[in-house]
Amino acid sequence: MTSPLPGTANQIPPYGPRSAVRPVWLLIGPAFTASLGAFLLTVTVGLTGAAMQRDMHLPTSAIPWVFVAYLLPAVLAVPVGALVGRRWPTAVALPAIALLVPGSLLTALASGNSLLLLGRAVTGFGAGLAWGVTAVLVTQVGARRVWAPLVAGAVVLALGLGPVAGTHLTRMLGWRWAFTVTVPFEVVAFLVTAVSGIIVLVQGASRQAQPPAAPSA
Repeated sequence: MTSPLPGTANQIPPYGPRSAVRPVWLLIGPAFTASLGAFLLTVTVGLTGAAMQRDMHLPTSAIPWVFVAYLLPAVLAVPVGALVGRRWPTAVALPAIALLVPGSLLTALASGNSLLLLGRAVTGFGAGLAWGVTAVLVTQVGARRVWAPLVAGAVVLALGLGPVAGTHLTRMLGWRWAFTVTVPFEVVAFLVTAVSGIIVLVQGASRQAQPPAAPSA
């Protein structure tokens, strides 16, 4: 057996199997989207849901289904986001955010029960993808013991903020604004995620283009 060259024993290839640490800033867009998804999950709780029911003349039993129509696709999408996002986080996060935008608008502009449930289902699936890829990214970034509770806290805060903000928006502007107001934030999350993904691609391409370092004597 030949012994390794001096100075190379502890070197790890930049794209080897042990290079699993991703930059922390890659987490910003998906984590923000996960928080928006949590907000949209609970925003129908309370006055917003009651106003939706009155405005569209829905039966009382329809309001729980509005919640389930969001939660069920979200739960189904979480493992998809986690499994695919482990390898391609940006490729999962971007479609997740892209689903939140039409889903929020469909919900806000719905004139009947069918469009309302469709909008909630589309939004829920996007939120589930974001939850899954965010959970995986937290385990892949550096200092995850610091970032994991911060991301979890932001999602929990968004869950609690949904009913409160939804109630205030419904009283001031109407229940439809509780969903419309999230669209600009979703666009920002999309742009941040896209820019982060482009930076990662450029950095990866530049590293691969660099010639291997000459072994030290």
